[in-house]
Amino acid sequence: MDILLGTALGTMIAFVLAIPAILLETSRRVKDLPLLIDVHLWHGKKLNEGEVFAIGLFVHLLVGALYGCLYVLFAEEGWLFVTNDPYSLQSLLVFAFFAWILVNVVVMPIIGVGVFGRFEGKGAWFETLVSLALEGLTLWVLVQFYQPYYFMI
Repeated sequence: MDILLGTALGTMIAFVLAIPAILLETSRRVKDLPLLIDVHLWHGKKLNEGEVFAIGLFVHLLVGALYGCLYVLFAEEGWLFVTNDPYSLQSLLVFAFFAWILVNVVVMPIIGVGVFGRFEGKGAWFETLVSLALEGLTLWVLVQFYQPYYFMI
């Protein structure tokens, strides 16, 4: 049940972080949306602006969901080998760093923007770093706020 909750929280945090991009997209004022990766080609097909936004938002929400799900799985199984301190800020940020490497080395090439988003632009790697750091920080705040002291691991 905790894994499902972690997945839901990760998705919710990713959605909240995407609100500025959603607002900018609906106003049509900014083309290079913050915190969302723009995928202009999908399996050889050139995408229009709406499709670029939809896939970028989907990938962003998917990364958030996987972050929440995998962090809780690692915490419950005792696989946090770097910090061994589940749900601490340090643990969440170290996990975010490893997730950032995984996203930039595995997910980015799969969606067609290259390793560390080199085809997306110079700042794509930094946008994903900020996004995942904010994901970890926000998840830590939520855990501190909602987890009673008697449930602490």
